[in-house]
Amino acid sequence: MPVYDLHCHSTHSDGSLSVSELLHRACEQEVDVLAITDHDCVDGLPEANSLIAQESLPIKLINGVEISCRWHSFEIHIVGLNIDPEEGQLKALLNEQQQRRYDRFDAMLEKLYQRGVSLSAEDCQADGMPTRKHIADAMVRKGTVSKPQQAFDRYIGKGSSAYVKPEWCNIPEAIDAIHSAGGKAVLAHPHGYKMSNKWLRKLLVEGKEWGLDAMEVSLCQQSPGHRDALAKMSREYGLLASQGSDFHYPGNWRELGKNLCLPADCVPIWEHWSQ
Repeated sequence: MPVYDLHCHSTHSDGSLSVSELLHRACEQEVDVLAITDHDCVDGLPEANSLIAQESLPIKLINGVEISCRWHSFEIHIVGLNIDPEEGQLKALLNEQQQRRYDRFDAMLEKLYQRGVSLSAEDCQADGMPTRKHIADAMVRKGTVSKPQQAFDRYIGKGSSAYVKPEWCNIPEAIDAIHSAGGKAVLAHPHGYKMSNKWLRKLLVEGKEWGLDAMEVSLCQQSPGHRDALAKMSREYGLLASQGSDFHYPGNWRELGKNLCLPADCVPIWEHWSQ
């Protein structure tokens, strides 16, 4: 059975591997179908498609993106799969999202400066979309903190002194743009938002009303019971099931294609690409 990994990141957002490195690693991990889903960015997709053709890589690419959204007090991520990255409505939304990212990034650097931490955009080495991870990694390199999590805990995590609240699009806007681009809209890592089951169910109900197509059910870093609970929710709310590693960098915790398997009673999203 083909191995699908429908959620991963390259250096075009907060991943540590270039598009080329990511594709070759996916092949080494025997992934058959890969979606590159960088944050609010599709810049790596033309390169990926070109490399697969030029090098005859044994992998199928699904064009994807991960869009950051606001919902109540939560930041929710909606993955778009099988999209046309050149479609106008999607491109316009991503341009707006990218400007919000740059504005937030600059505001956090200014707050850090006011607190005695001097970092430039160049220090953060953000070749693609700037993220808090780039700031945290730069603070480690500068010796301000010893590990990235300390940067989040002390400075740039929610509620910390240099944190800047994001002003993302809302979920219906993201879903509409994904649909306009011919794609499927997927709720990413449903148990990753530090919300109660009551809030998660509210999110799924509202998401379904807005046109949400699917939810991630299988992730590489979960227990079988965790996966089964998400599978049950996908059936309960009539959502297709997706799976993905959310790979950012090589390691044992999140690896491309690792432990990705949908329960038999789920409806895989890839059976509905053209619907």
